[in-house]
Amino acid sequence: MSGRGCLRGICVALFCAGAGPVLNAQQPAAFPSSAPTTQSAEKAGVPADYQIREGDMVQVSVFDEPELAAGGRVRNDGTIQCPLIGAVKIKGLSQMAAARLIEEEYRKDYLVHPEVNLFVSQFSVQRITILGQVQRPGSHDLQAEKDLTILQVLGLAGGPTRIANLKKVLVKRVVNGQERIFKVDVQSMASGSQTMMFYVREDDVITVPESFF
Repeated sequence: MSGRGCLRGICVALFCAGAGPVLNAQQPAAFPSSAPTTQSAEKAGVPADYQIREGDMVQVSVFDEPELAAGGRVRNDGTIQCPLIGAVKIKGLSQMAAARLIEEEYRKDYLVHPEVNLFVSQFSVQRITILGQVQRPGSHDLQAEKDLTILQVLGLAGGPTRIANLKKVLVKRVVNGQERIFKVDVQSMASGSQTMMFYVREDDVITVPESFF
């Protein structure tokens, strides 16, 4: 019997044994009609190396196996729930790597040549805090799939005030469990005299000090 035939036999057996909810959980209602296709996600500019994060909404499909369709938000433990194979940890993986991992799980016991497609249909947000001499200080939510420079982030906060000292901007960041403070010369970046850009990360606390004339 082929792998696909075995899978369908298993699904029928589960249903007859009263395990209907396992399959019912994958009804189309779990997929909003406005959910983008893989192509539309690519057109939105999703980087190929984007790493899936907790809180991202993902959709999973298996070619020629509609009963294995799954979708949902990545849970706190980094997993999503898939029919038959249960929880699969995909946090920190690219979309392609996550799809290959799910293929491996189905290949172990259920399918001979599974073809899995996975994409992020909705992204979680990353929060940073900007303090000091900007027009709109406070916490700001940024799209997680976008890598933003400190110049772009200050722009989202309305830009610096007239008395801001952009040569000594401080960025507080936790690296490997240790708090570090970076001194960033934003003025040199803005003028083009410093070509190396500083990119912000989730939970950064940026402080723009005041100039003392």
